[in-house]
This record gives sequence, C-alpha cells and structure tokens, in this order.
Amino acid sequence: MGLQRPIPGPDLGPNGGATKSAMQSFSIGRVRGIDLRVHPTFAIVLIWVVYEFGISGNPTFGSLLYGLVLMALIFGCVVLHELGHSLMAQVYGIRVRNITLFPFGGAAFIEQMPMKPRSELMITIAGPAVNVAIAAALLPPLFLYSIVKGYSFGDLVSYLDDVALSGLLIYLLFANIMIVIFNLLPAFPMDGGRLLRAGLSHLIGRDRATAIAVGLGFGFALVMATLGAWYGQITLPLVAIFILVAAYGEGKAVRLESAMRRLRVGQFALWDSGGISSNVSLATALRGGPRDLVVTDDGQVVGMLWRQDVLTALNGGVSGRTVSDLMDPEFFAVDIDDSVYDVQREMQATNVWAVPVTDNGHYRGIFTVDRFVHVYRYLNSQSPERRRVASLRQQVGNAFRGVR
Repeated sequence: MGLQRPIPGPDLGPNGGATKSAMQSFSIGRVRGIDLRVHPTFAIVLIWVVYEFGISGNPTFGSLLYGLVLMALIFGCVVLHELGHSLMAQVYGIRVRNITLFPFGGAAFIEQMPMKPRSELMITIAGPAVNVAIAAALLPPLFLYSIVKGYSFGDLVSYLDDVALSGLLIYLLFANIMIVIFNLLPAFPMDGGRLLRAGLSHLIGRDRATAIAVGLGFGFALVMATLGAWYGQITLPLVAIFILVAAYGEGKAVRLESAMRRLRVGQFALWDSGGISSNVSLATALRGGPRDLVVTDDGQVVGMLWRQDVLTALNGGVSGRTVSDLMDPEFFAVDIDDSVYDVQREMQATNVWAVPVTDNGHYRGIFTVDRFVHVYRYLNSQSPERRRVASLRQQVGNAFRGVR
C-alpha cells in the first residue's frame, strides 16, 4: 500500500503522539527507530490461513505450519517494502512515525512528503526496488532446483500448491512480482500514484497533479469493486474501499497543506502587551494562572517561561524568586509572515507547545498549539464545499426575496 501520512490536524502538534492507526494497533518491534505495528484487522489474514491450510481440503499439521510460514514470509516482504520507503525518507531528514500492517498490505506513516519531485520519486521508488531485489534473489535457487529436478523453469508454476520448499519459493517470487505491479499502478494510494504526481508536478503543479492521481485512484477502486461484484470476490470490494479512503485522505492532506502554506502565522497569533520581563517576580507571572509566557527585555525575546516549569516550582514556593530563575533561554521565534505550515513543522520537530511571534525582531505575540484549532476551523469555513453551500443558500434567499 506504500506511503501514507496523517491529515494535518490538532493531534499533530508537539507531543501529539502516534497517528490514529498506531493508536488502534499494537507494536511488534522497532527497526532503526521505526515502530513496527500490526492493525487488529490483521486477524482476518490469520483466520483465512488457518481455514485454507488447516481446515479445508485434507489438512495436516504440516500444511497448517506451511501456511503460517508462507504468510509470515510474504508479510515480511511487505515490511521490507515499507522499510525501503522509510529508510529513504530518513535519508532526506523526514521522520517516520511507524509501519503498520493491514490485511491488504502495509503502510509507512511519515510526517510529510518532500515538496521536491525528485525527493518524492526517490522515496517512493525505494519500496518497489526492494521487492525487485527480493525477486531477483529468488531466481538462482529456483533455477538450481529446476536443474536438479530436471524441470523447465516454466514447469515450476505447476508446483505452487506443493507443501514444500519449492512451492514456498515460487509463492514468494510471485508475491513480490505482484507487490511491484500493484504498487506501480498510477493511482493513489499506490506508489505509482506518487510517481505520477512527481512527474506531473513539474508540468501542472503539485495540487493539480495530486488531484489527477486521486481521481485515478477513485477510478481504479470503482473498477475493482465492479469486478469483485461481478465475479463474487468479496476481497476486491474491500480493497476498493480502502483505496477510496486512502486516496481521499491524501487529496485532503495536500489541500490542507497547500492552504496552510498560504496562511501567515500572524493571522492567528495571540497579540499581547509585550510579554513579561525577566526581572519580575514569579508571583506576578502567576497572575491569571500558570501558562506559557514569552519573556522579553526592551521588546526583544530573551526566553520562555513554561507552564510546566512554573507548576513544578510551586512545590518549593515562589517567594523571592523571579522569572529569570525559571525561564528557558533556549527558544526559537517565528516571524509574523512565516507560514502556518512551516511553524507547525518546526513546533513538531522541537517538541514545543508555544512560540513567540516577532515582527522584524520585535516581539508581537505568542502562537500556541491551541491556535491550530482556529486554523482548521477557518480552513473548513473556506473549503470549496462550504463556499458552494453558502452560494446556494444566498441564491435561494435572493429568489425568495424576489418572490416576496
């Protein structure tokens, strides 16, 4: 299933934790700092394997064990595919939240895709390249096996159902080939959709290229659902539903990202009277309750007074203590003309809940994680759907006023 990323939202602020998919899944280990997780719906695969290899036909304990090993190896190839994406993303300095296994494959949840088409292309192609390498590595032992047994290589296909090493290797070969073919389909959420966007971005821009790849994803899902209904294959409509949801999510994420890049942080900052001086008492700073405060001297930001530090200090009393005793001199400030998107990325990277906002170096206000709620409300009110509804409401109102 390739790369995925969460839609920007309030839960993505500092300390926002894992994505919703991660919260609904459980961890099975870590690789290079990347959390490997399994979604609860993965139990569907286990149930199918137990039925197919341990119940139907003439099952034996050996056939059941063979099915479980085959499933583990195939999804091991899926994990390696996602690790290809993830490790390449880390090369470009992009944090990978986790890799999650689903019944229909896996997904690497990353913070954001790079804006440069070349970087996106390299991260995207790294996944299928891993499966091509695995398939290539399987060819020599299969050729050797066919020589020893006196088969032609084409005859090996007929041994797919053999509960033996040959059947296992052939299954893995075809599984990796199918993973590559499926992922290179030019539609979201498959890797081919990202490759298509990377190629079109130079010509028509990232937003329009995304819309085309999302539209192709919808079309591909519709074809899969139709074929599934026609041939009575329930798995195809289920996969189609996932594709629809993932493609819609990618389109929404890109629209939100573009909108947030256009918004300036100064529009949503909390403007105050100049912060708090470093030489005032903590008792003064506590007026109005503990909260994150910007510390300033002569209009220049010199530090941050964090709410958590103040609450901790209360246990020892505040008598005789000043703001400078607790303020954090390590901080970063943003300019009123910085984009909301860039500020969000920086707040996530530095794990802070609030940043001072300056205008040509002079302190003007503070921007907190809570302000993202107002950002998203504003963006929702400006969405094309809302504008169309508002326009329709106005037209209907004008029509009724004309009748009266």
